Amino acid sequence: MGLIRRMRDLFRHEKLSAELEEELQFHLAMREQLNANEGMAPMEARRDAMRRFGNVTRLKEMTREIDLFTLPETVWQDTRFAARMLMKHPGFSATAIVVLGLGIGVNTALFTVYRAFLMRGIDADHRAEMVNVDRTNYAGKFDPMFSYFDYEAFRDHVHSFSGLIAATGDEVALTGVGEGPSLGRSMGGTLARVAGFNLPRIIGGGAEFVTTSIVSDNYFSVLGVGAWRGRVFETNDARAASAPAEVLISGNYWQRKFGGDPGIVGKTVKLNGVAFMVVGVTPKDFMGTNINVPDFWMRLREQVLLHPASTLLKDRENACCRIYGRIAHGVHVSEARAEMDLLAEQLRTQHAPHSDASKPMSIQISGGSPFGRDLDMNLKFAIALIMCAVGMVLLIACANLAGLQLARSAARRKEMGVRASLGASRGRIFRQLLTECALLGLVAGGVSLLMTWGILHVTVVAISATLPAEWGAFALNVAPDMQIFAYVFVISLAAGVLFGLTPALESSKPDLVSALKEEGSHFASLIGRHRMRGVFIAIQVAVCLVLMIAGGLLIRSSTRVLEMETGYETKHVLFLDLYFPDGFGYSHERQVAEIRALRESIRSLPGVQNVTIGRPPDGGGFRSATVALDSGKFVDQAAQHSVFYTYVQSDYFETLGMPMTLGVGFRHDQQGTQTAILSESAAKDFWPGRNPVGEKLVLDGSKQFHTAGEMTPVGATYQVIGVVRDTRGVLLDGSDTSKVYLSLPPDRLEDRPLLVRTEGDPRLLSDDISRVIRSEDSNMVVYSETLDQKLTDSPQFVFSRCSALFASILGVLGLTLASVGIYGAVSYAVVRRTREVGIRTALGATKRDVVRMILTENMRPVLVGLLFGFIGAAVAAYLLRAILFGVRALDPVSFLGVSALFFAVAMLAAYVPARRATRVDPMVALRYE
Repeated sequence: MGLIRRMRDLFRHEKLSAELEEELQFHLAMREQLNANEGMAPMEARRDAMRRFGNVTRLKEMTREIDLFTLPETVWQDTRFAARMLMKHPGFSATAIVVLGLGIGVNTALFTVYRAFLMRGIDADHRAEMVNVDRTNYAGKFDPMFSYFDYEAFRDHVHSFSGLIAATGDEVALTGVGEGPSLGRSMGGTLARVAGFNLPRIIGGGAEFVTTSIVSDNYFSVLGVGAWRGRVFETNDARAASAPAEVLISGNYWQRKFGGDPGIVGKTVKLNGVAFMVVGVTPKDFMGTNINVPDFWMRLREQVLLHPASTLLKDRENACCRIYGRIAHGVHVSEARAEMDLLAEQLRTQHAPHSDASKPMSIQISGGSPFGRDLDMNLKFAIALIMCAVGMVLLIACANLAGLQLARSAARRKEMGVRASLGASRGRIFRQLLTECALLGLVAGGVSLLMTWGILHVTVVAISATLPAEWGAFALNVAPDMQIFAYVFVISLAAGVLFGLTPALESSKPDLVSALKEEGSHFASLIGRHRMRGVFIAIQVAVCLVLMIAGGLLIRSSTRVLEMETGYETKHVLFLDLYFPDGFGYSHERQVAEIRALRESIRSLPGVQNVTIGRPPDGGGFRSATVALDSGKFVDQAAQHSVFYTYVQSDYFETLGMPMTLGVGFRHDQQGTQTAILSESAAKDFWPGRNPVGEKLVLDGSKQFHTAGEMTPVGATYQVIGVVRDTRGVLLDGSDTSKVYLSLPPDRLEDRPLLVRTEGDPRLLSDDISRVIRSEDSNMVVYSETLDQKLTDSPQFVFSRCSALFASILGVLGLTLASVGIYGAVSYAVVRRTREVGIRTALGATKRDVVRMILTENMRPVLVGLLFGFIGAAVAAYLLRAILFGVRALDPVSFLGVSALFFAVAMLAAYVPARRATRVDPMVALRYE
């Protein structure tokens, strides 16, 4: 009842205050009357009564705290007072909001993208019920793929799910719809300018690749998603055998390719040359179980129409699909897993005895996600590093404002002394100051939320619009929701409390005697706060230096990558990757004949010097094989256990400008013979100090990765006929410079790209080459880019440049925030020492002496921060060593250069207010306050 009464009294506190005032005055009068009765004079009796009674205001506050539930009222009072104080000092408030808003904004942007992409659930109704079904094999390795036969068994016999679906993906050729917005366009635009690379351009006839999600019949019914137009697939669809196969088109591709044609439903499109009828349009941005929006959706049981030779529906060992399910109402995940484990144990007996699927396994069920549990460890590590980096930016912002707040608290020292002298407890003052900081953090969070959402929305829309059509569409929902609001609220409140905690503790314990005296008499009392400001400056410097040095290392690494000598011609060679879609009747002989005809037609174009066939050094696709020398004696594993190999035509080296250093090249009339040409690195590894020409080696690629039907050496013996200059590949560590070149057989041209050497800029010939391709075969799909683009746009190089760009942005942002912090801290310190400066000047100190004194005192914490920043940067460089190329982890240029730059910026930030202090008139300074 006491708590209820105290809460009720909140609504009648004015009456209670009047009653309390009346009671206190009554007790004071009674004491005064008692003193008068003892013979005291009236004035002395009142003075003695007030002295005995104590601080009336303090007694009233203590009584109110006992009789009333005052926390809501005092919090509201503190909040209103904090708002008035922020408006009273607009300059400080604006600086604090911008600085802290930047730190919070960077963290919010990262959290939003991370949540929208990596933490996104399956696109379904009641998505919390959706789960991923995976398995762990006998070796403890995670495997998300199942065969179609296993999926059917789980679907028909497991009752813990209200529905199980299967899905896989494919890229197929779309023909017969004419040129659209996604054909023949350069895959550059905004994304190229942001990320620094250009995507390959599609040239050729009327065909283009489209992404297709191949799903089970019950896919949409289990997800609980309907069509935007038309209908979705029906689970029990008894169509006539003569009826055309059906597809759904995504709302994104429908608008991009067909301009939102309302008559699309019922029309026919050709995928891999097979007619499919469009029966519906899925909602815009609907991704289902994919990480992006596919262009089309089709049934699993009709996949054989796209690939007549496919064994997806016939081979029990073909692990083709991922399985997702919706947990039945009232069923626990452990029950579903136990039921599936029991059935999986029965199913493995139906697989081939020596297959992995026949060995024991355990089913794993996790929350529904397009990524499942198979996120790459390197990606997880990169995400962790990025989170640490943006966390450092927020730490810099918090330390920045903590220093500013501590410096500003000196100006409020008298205010705190007056409040304490009037009876305010230290806890009450501390709570007031912390409320100001928390309010400042929340305002900064609100501002950062608006800025972050606007920037992310514009950026994501621009990037999604410029992605290649064959990638589908990436639809990231970056609109704020309750989770984003909650995240911003928590991080803003935490940041406000973090940067305000220490200043509030320092300011809430004033020395009443010195606080109520003139400012000039308490310089010694400011030493503690000066040291604390130094600690905050050192923290900013150390953290910022780590970011800047990491960015410097990555920038130098990226620069070294681009400046390296390739060892072959890149700027005047055009890469043409040829694809023959299934379903158009391309036999092996027809493909080889078309490639030969296309090569000769392109060779006859004006401006073309030569055309060859083979994978370029920067094109990837090189395979590795085990090497044996001297009739089967394998090379020592520590020296060279395996080597990269590739098949090329006889004029490959001439076209790419790769000179022979020993021996001869392949002859046109000896294509396909058992001869080999080594790179210089391979020759040194196999026969150090000897001439390898005439030697023999054995290559076995059967146990290395290769695709089905791919040409690979299987224990074949090759005679070395020459050595060619080393070339740079795509691996940043240079481990792919050791290569073996084999002669390409004349009847195996279908899986190798064309390399076109031109006299001038090869991109100027794109239109002529496109016309030649259309005249040869309009269904062929050809990707085109220069070798220079192909090298710089490889994932390793792009990752290196993007890492450098990201680290540089964070480093510059940290440098800016730290500079603002140093400038603000020194400025406040100079303002508080105006009278000291005046006294020193009056006693004969020169302007140079004053500047030297201020810089010396304020650069000490900078030097301490640089020391600790060196240590932190060394740790960061060790973690980044795997992605640094051509740069040592402890690179002296990065460490010393960045440190010198930061010291110069910090010196400038401190010099400006120090210089301003010397312009104060000594007479004005002596009368200061």
